Amino acid sequence: MSRLVRGLLLGLTAAVSVSLDTLSEAQENPTPPAPRDVTVETLKDPKALAALETPGTVLFEDGFESKGSLKKYFEIRGIDDGRVELVSSQNLAHRGQGAIQFKAPAVERGSSSSGASGWLGSRGHDRIYFRRYIRFAEDYDQGNHHHTGGSLAGVAGDSKWSEMGRSGVRPNGADRFTCAFEPARDWGRVASPGFMMFYTYWVDMQRARDGKWWGNMLAPTEERRVVPPRGKWVCLEQMIQVNTIGEADGELAAWIDGELYLHMTGFRWRTSEKVRIKRFNLGIFVHEARRTNSVWYDDVVLSTGYIGP
Repeated sequence: MSRLVRGLLLGLTAAVSVSLDTLSEAQENPTPPAPRDVTVETLKDPKALAALETPGTVLFEDGFESKGSLKKYFEIRGIDDGRVELVSSQNLAHRGQGAIQFKAPAVERGSSSSGASGWLGSRGHDRIYFRRYIRFAEDYDQGNHHHTGGSLAGVAGDSKWSEMGRSGVRPNGADRFTCAFEPARDWGRVASPGFMMFYTYWVDMQRARDGKWWGNMLAPTEERRVVPPRGKWVCLEQMIQVNTIGEADGELAAWIDGELYLHMTGFRWRTSEKVRIKRFNLGIFVHEARRTNSVWYDDVVLSTGYIGP
C-alpha cells in the first residue's frame, strides 16, 4: 500500500472517529428546547384565543365561606399559630363574606411564610386552569424576593407530599415540574409587589449564575408587564398543558382580570407519562421577612378549561 493511500485511509478513519465522537456528545448533551412567547400571535388570532379560552369541567372550588373550607386542603401551614385565618367580612372578601388570609410575620433573620396545598387526585391531569382572586395588603412590601400568588405542580406517584421542598434542584423530567404565577420586584427596580411572571422549574430550565438551579423567571416583554395594585382584588388565572412524551409541545398561559397576559409554547415539561398535574398551592413566602406582610385569597377554582373572572 502506497504512503498516499495509507494516509488517506488514516485520515478517513480519524474523520469517522471524530464524527462519531461528536454525534455521541450531541446525543448525550442535546440542546434543550426553548419555550417561545406567542402571546401577540394568539391575541391576533380569534380562533387560537377562543381555543385557549374554551371552558371545561370544574374540579375544585372554594369561596372560603365556612370553616369547612379548611378541610379541602391536605396541608395548611400556619393554621395553629394564627398565620392562616379565615376572615368573615364583606370589606375583606371578594364576594360573599369569606376569604382566607395568609400572613408572613416579621422575624429577626430569614424567611417567613404560611400556605395551603390542595390535591387533585393521584391520577392527575394533562391540562389545568387555576383561577384565584388575590389581594395584597395596602402596605405589602416583601423587600426583594418572595413567592406569593399561587402555583401548580406536576408530580409522579400518588403521594400528596411528593417532591415538596425541592427548591434549587433541577427536575429530571420523570419526577416533577412546578410553576408559580407571582410578582417579582427585579431587585427593587419595580414597585411592590412587582410585575407578574412565572417562576418555573422543569427539566429544560436554565442554570442560575451562581451555578444552582433556581426557578426560571418567565415574563412578557417589559412594555407588557403588569404590576397588580395593592389593597384591591385582582383575578389571576394560569394554565398548564403537559407535553406529549418525546415532544416539546407543552404550553403555559396566564390571564389578569380576564385579559390574556402571557402565552408560551414549546415546553418539555416531562419525560414520563407518570408526571401529571396533581397539586396546587396558595400562600405567601418572604425570603427576608423584615416586616409583617399579609395577603388574602378568595374564589379559588380549578378546571380542565378556562374559567375567567
